[in-house]
Amino acid sequence: MSVANKIFTNTLWQVIIRAVNILIGVISLALVTRILGQAGFGYYTTIFAFVQIFMILADFGLYLTLLHDISTTTDRQEENKIVNNIFTIRVLASLLIIILAPIAVWFFPYDLAVKQGVLYFVGVFFFNSLISTLTAVFSKKLEMPKVAIVDFVNKIFYISFLLYYFYFGGNLNAILLTNSITSFLAFILLYLFLRKHVSLNLAWDFSYWKKVFHTTWPLAVTVVLNLVYFKADTLILSLYESPETVGLYGAPYRILEVITTFPHMFMSLILPIFTAAWVAKNTEKINQTLQSTFDFFSILGVLMIVGTWLLSTPMMIMLSGQEFAPSGAILNVLILATVSIFFGTLYTYLVVALKIQKKMIKYFFLAAIIGLLGYIIFIPRFSYWGAAYMTLVVEVLIWVFAYYLVKKHLPMKLNLSVLFKAIFSGLVTFILVWLMKDTNIFLKFIAIIFIYILGLYISRAVDKKTMIKLIKSQKDV
Repeated sequence: MSVANKIFTNTLWQVIIRAVNILIGVISLALVTRILGQAGFGYYTTIFAFVQIFMILADFGLYLTLLHDISTTTDRQEENKIVNNIFTIRVLASLLIIILAPIAVWFFPYDLAVKQGVLYFVGVFFFNSLISTLTAVFSKKLEMPKVAIVDFVNKIFYISFLLYYFYFGGNLNAILLTNSITSFLAFILLYLFLRKHVSLNLAWDFSYWKKVFHTTWPLAVTVVLNLVYFKADTLILSLYESPETVGLYGAPYRILEVITTFPHMFMSLILPIFTAAWVAKNTEKINQTLQSTFDFFSILGVLMIVGTWLLSTPMMIMLSGQEFAPSGAILNVLILATVSIFFGTLYTYLVVALKIQKKMIKYFFLAAIIGLLGYIIFIPRFSYWGAAYMTLVVEVLIWVFAYYLVKKHLPMKLNLSVLFKAIFSGLVTFILVWLMKDTNIFLKFIAIIFIYILGLYISRAVDKKTMIKLIKSQKDV
């Protein structure tokens, strides 16, 4: 099989399995919200945000560093050394976090349910941090479907327990502990897949560690700044509002988090291509790949916005129950932030490929300051609306800043015709489906997909050449 065909097959399987995983993630959200209710899910959201903040602090940008370093070598022994040393750093950092997080939560004015829940939940982020770092190996080997399978199996186990709790009864701590156990099983499965490529051990090459820290500190600072604006909204909201209000915001926000795993997965495939093309000074290939990815994200983004604006409230009621109906309007705002994350991810990964991440720090810092000030000012006044709109503002800023920085270092030739055609198709879809006011939600969903695809076809936003352009741009990798 040629490299281009292997990339195509690899990408196709990832898209299929990731789509299934997103569906399972939405089902999991539906079960958790129905099991816990508004208040319980508010506690769950607060616990999730609190522990995630600590894990992000321990990230150090190790995934991107590992992916970059192993992409520059073909020597098996050198690759083993790189993987094992970065894995060791990750283990130590994550162990530190699972000790600190359950202690730190007692200094916050949270209910006992949150403080106990953190202890049950730290295992999730410990094992997920190991999985996310080691995923870089599979990305280089073009075996990301194996990672998607691990994620799929993890979610199947988790959702099976949720179904049990839904029918026979379960509480917050049971759900949190179950999530930790299934994450451990997922790590074991990933390890079994990994043995084909790497003999995983702890490694203590401190000279390499020094090099890693020197390389990753810009990424680490960036991640911390990212943390400030990405999770501060939920924590600040939890300090001012009731668990019920946090739950109303947390449900649509969880949908955002589930969906935005896709652009990171997709761009982890594209990053080695960008990197190789930049090293070879092949700006034409970079622009071809950038254009195809931008077009792909444009088509997906418009569809997500149109579909959400038409179906958000009935969708939230269907997923989480009538008490989460107000979450539909919040989702209408957060879906705009979600689409912004797609494009922001495209350009921030390109920043890494161009090795200009140090120059991005000041922009992340500016976005973090704007976001934090916005959350502090607007959340006490406007509750979850302040959180939602500031999340949108910050994600758009990151997108614009990353685009601006890339443009300063790379002569880009971006064609917006597919974006405009997608917007036109989306407007037609919105108007026609909006007129179907009393139609069943499932029929509306089918109509949205059909009309939108038909609009893309008629406007020639997508043709055979467009569909294979990305693959052709990768054939020399």
